[in-house]
Amino acid sequence: MKSLIICLVILASVPAYATNLFQGSIKGAPYTVAAPEKWNNGKVFFHVHGWRPEEAPHEADLNLEDEFYKGLLADGWIIGRTAFLENGVDHDAHTVELRDLKSWIETKFGAIELLILEGESTAGSLVLRIAEQDSDLADGVIAMGPFIDLSNPDADAFLTAKPKLPAILMSNTTEIIDAVSYVALTEKAEVPSSLRPLLRPGHVNVNWIERREALHAMVSTINTGEIKSLTNGTFSVPFRETGTAREDGYLVNKITSVNPYYGNAFIGFHSDELIAAGIEKGEQFEIEAHGKTWSVMFGDSYGDVPAGEWVAFPTADEYIMLVRNHKSATETASLKVGDSVRARAIK
Repeated sequence: MKSLIICLVILASVPAYATNLFQGSIKGAPYTVAAPEKWNNGKVFFHVHGWRPEEAPHEADLNLEDEFYKGLLADGWIIGRTAFLENGVDHDAHTVELRDLKSWIETKFGAIELLILEGESTAGSLVLRIAEQDSDLADGVIAMGPFIDLSNPDADAFLTAKPKLPAILMSNTTEIIDAVSYVALTEKAEVPSSLRPLLRPGHVNVNWIERREALHAMVSTINTGEIKSLTNGTFSVPFRETGTAREDGYLVNKITSVNPYYGNAFIGFHSDELIAAGIEKGEQFEIEAHGKTWSVMFGDSYGDVPAGEWVAFPTADEYIMLVRNHKSATETASLKVGDSVRARAIK
């Protein structure tokens, strides 16, 4: 039986440096592929998303306004995303679905000369597993905030620390110990791994410049064979005007984006503005939207508060992420892009 492949070519709203955006499904797994005007030496990049709730949207999202993806397309990379057959964690099935996407690209565009996989969170574990068990699938992997279990073979995050491909691990300080252990154990592996610490707390709290520099480092490793075991992966993003205003003792800004998979909202504030307004790290402050007010901790990461509680923290891109831990902040507060949000210290 022939595999069912559905392909749509969308020309509208594609940046000038990309000729086509292809969206469809392969054996029921949604995919998105962005192709540049000139494909440069067969280079392909896959971003692999982490765990998503069963009820979350099932789509292969790709934000072509992201500076990282703009740079890739301008440099002649094809970008691929798959949403897999279903949400959740299934490393065996997801590896097959990544192979299917690779085969589709080769059929459509020609031979792939270089394929880099970037995985976040549980997909960080997946791409490291691929480096260990399915090394013919890619040429190198970048694992951002991977979960790692080195002792329990039955765990989803179990890894042997014996990669056969170059691997870069990028972890925030909150969860870096397992990544350090993994890289140390790979010192005598067929291909040693590299550690690029992100010197800020959080989980996959990484910006587009850090992703770009990690990719450049991976390409250099593949081309030269030189592996740097430890490199500081932390970079700052360019200064931006926040547009924050002051009104009746509040700081006022807008929701700049939302994450539809986890229900998080991103606000245009800069953390320095909150601190200057008397909102201190580790303390509660008020967030007001649509006439309702919530008490929110100004913290560093999701785990700073129990499930169901509110926390806001700076992102690597220097916005403020508003989270209701293990719940949806956007649904609870009816937040959407462009909504006005006010913040002030609790007196």
